Amino acid sequence: MASEDVKTTSESAVSTIVNLAEEASEGVKAPGHALLSICKSLVAGGVAGGVSRTAVAPLERMKILLQVQNPHSIKYSGTVQGLKYIWRSEGLRGLFKGNGTNCARIVPNSAVKFYSYEQASRGILWLYRRQTGNGMTIPIF
Repeated sequence: MASEDVKTTSESAVSTIVNLAEEASEGVKAPGHALLSICKSLVAGGVAGGVSRTAVAPLERMKILLQVQNPHSIKYSGTVQGLKYIWRSEGLRGLFKGNGTNCARIVPNSAVKFYSYEQASRGILWLYRRQTGNGMTIPIF
């Protein structure tokens, strides 16, 4: 008789836990299409900004070095000569020195710009279609 009580009690405890878990999971919603679209736009803009900034990093570094060099003792006479000097003295890593800081600045900036551009273009298209009477609408998130 005691083993039956334990079995019944454990079954009721398990069913209570399962019921609570089901109730809790009903309140949790998966991210909707709008949230996924926002995330895609932000990531796409951020990646594009980071890639473009990295592609021009050697030229950005050379520009800064040319701007801050002492006019009385010129170390770099031009862009190509300066890039060659950096390559010889510091290697590939020297060409991209400071790129991490630039990317940390430009990635969020590009992400917001890209997302804003997409939303503005959707809104303008929606207004245009509304004014022209075209029945096709685009949801604005």
